[in-house]
Amino acid sequence: MRQLQIRSVAAVLAALLMAGRGAATEESAEDVPPSPTVKAVQKVKPSVVAVKVHAGSRNREMTGTGLVIDERGYILTNRHVIAAANDVTVRLLDDSEYRAEVLFADPETDLAGLRINARRKLVAQPLGTSSNLLEGQDVIAVGHPYGYSYTVSRGIVSALHRKIPMPTGHVLTDIIQTDASINPGNSGGPLLNIRGAIIGINVALREDARGIAFAISADTVRRVLAARLSAWKVAGVSHGLNCREQVIEGKGPRRVVVAAVDPNVVAAGAGLQLGDAIVGLGRVTVANRFDIERALWDARPGQTVDVTVLRDGREVRVQLPLVRSQTVAAAGR
Repeated sequence: MRQLQIRSVAAVLAALLMAGRGAATEESAEDVPPSPTVKAVQKVKPSVVAVKVHAGSRNREMTGTGLVIDERGYILTNRHVIAAANDVTVRLLDDSEYRAEVLFADPETDLAGLRINARRKLVAQPLGTSSNLLEGQDVIAVGHPYGYSYTVSRGIVSALHRKIPMPTGHVLTDIIQTDASINPGNSGGPLLNIRGAIIGINVALREDARGIAFAISADTVRRVLAARLSAWKVAGVSHGLNCREQVIEGKGPRRVVVAAVDPNVVAAGAGLQLGDAIVGLGRVTVANRFDIERALWDARPGQTVDVTVLRDGREVRVQLPLVRSQTVAAAGR
């Protein structure tokens, strides 16, 4: 009997000790701040969407990934995700679904643009740059592989500037190679750096190998978007600006710099000068050439827009007149 009492006390003490450990563990877990990876995913996740397509004679459903690139409902994905689609639907983070219009599909870069009418502003992500990537740098992929929503994987940049052939016969260039786990369904989703900046769009994996996947560089993506969703294609307006992206005086962020002005367009008399760095256009903060185009999607010929530039170390505001495009194509289709 005495032995039983001793064992009972020991059991009680052990239980109390375990409970105390559990409470301490739970409390300490709450005190641990989120890691950079968690912060990066939380930042981008509201802008990641599922792209659902029905394809073929049997109308088979497949799912890819997309990224909201403008709050007005513009979405980026891969061309191969929607190439054979009978219809395209986009599902947002809150599980709401919308029919999508295909704005463009570029076989040479395997990129495609969609638009949905969500009747509300979406959470969009700006596109970063891939020009400063290094082999070995940490990266994060977010997408919907095999329909598993919002799957996160992590890896490194394995190599840069790859060329990979696609089943269409086109060869993708300036490709990022990564060992982050990318599977069917990840296509069209973002590849992030540890700060949550979009450095690429996941596009393919090597089926006969493990740990070899590929993403289209953010610099390529921005170039394609600026051409395919230009102001003249979406809104029928011309701004007459030829800009390049560069780092001014070897420091600071990349800026969009005026390289030339079309003398046949009203912009020639707008007060802009060669070398001006455009930092704002209307209500849009300008970080790349694509920002200039999307800032004018709601503009009309004959309007003027406010332009904020950096000139000789100070901000200057000028008015930019807009003229009608000679050729108007519906969003680049």
